[in-house]
Order: sequence, then C-alpha cells, then structure tokens
Amino acid sequence: MTTGETPVCVAVMICNEIIEDVRSHNKSLINVFNAVSAPQLPIVHPRMMVLASVTNVSGDFEVSLVLRAPSGHTVFKVDGKFTAPDPLSVIDVQFELIGTPIEQLGTYTIDLMAGSAYLGGRRFQVIAGWQQQLGMSQ
Repeated sequence: MTTGETPVCVAVMICNEIIEDVRSHNKSLINVFNAVSAPQLPIVHPRMMVLASVTNVSGDFEVSLVLRAPSGHTVFKVDGKFTAPDPLSVIDVQFELIGTPIEQLGTYTIDLMAGSAYLGGRRFQVIAGWQQQLGMSQ
C-alpha cells in the first residue's frame, strides 16, 4: 500500500454467484443471503462467493478473508491481493469459498483483514433446516 491512509471497506456481500460484465466491469450478485439452512450437522456448504469493496488505498494491497464459527474458532483464512490505481478508486475483491465446513448452528462472521487490522465484515446465520419453511434461509 503506497498511501499513508487507512483503507476503508465499504461493503461485504455473500452470495451464490458474481457475474461481471466484460465491458463495464459492473457486477451482478446472484442470490445474496444472510442465512444458510442446515438439515443436519456437520455439513459442507458447497460454494459461496464473497465480494468486498475497498477504497482509500493505491498500489498493491493484500487482504485476508477470515471465516469464524459462532465459537470464535477460525474455520479458514483466504488471502487476496489487488492493485488500486488511486485512493479514490473502489476496488471489488472477490473470494470463492468452496467446501466450507459448517459444524454448529449460530452466527458465523466473515472478516476482511489487512494484516491484523479489521477492515469490515459480514455475519450470516446457520439455522436448523426446519426454519427454511419460515422464509429465514436461502
């Protein structure tokens, strides 16, 4: 990072698919969700996408995406790198999470980190499968 500024995370979204238009680079997030229905535990969520939008940086920048279980245990950590042309740019960093292990019900957190600095994040709930009928899950 070449600026002396603090990076700002303006959004973190969880969805099933991210489609990027090749001409405009606009992104469509398909099936954005805040909850996952688990018919039994443990399960493996086959695939989810995370889009994090970051600004106030320029040059090469490294981030990590950390998934934490309701117990606080780190489920996994994924590193990413991007280049921002200037501090006014908003850069969208995409992470594809394949085979996410889910071992307990409750609130999971996805944190975007720059080293040990928290930039932003999002929570999602893992709920029992029967709650799907109440419209509480994807």
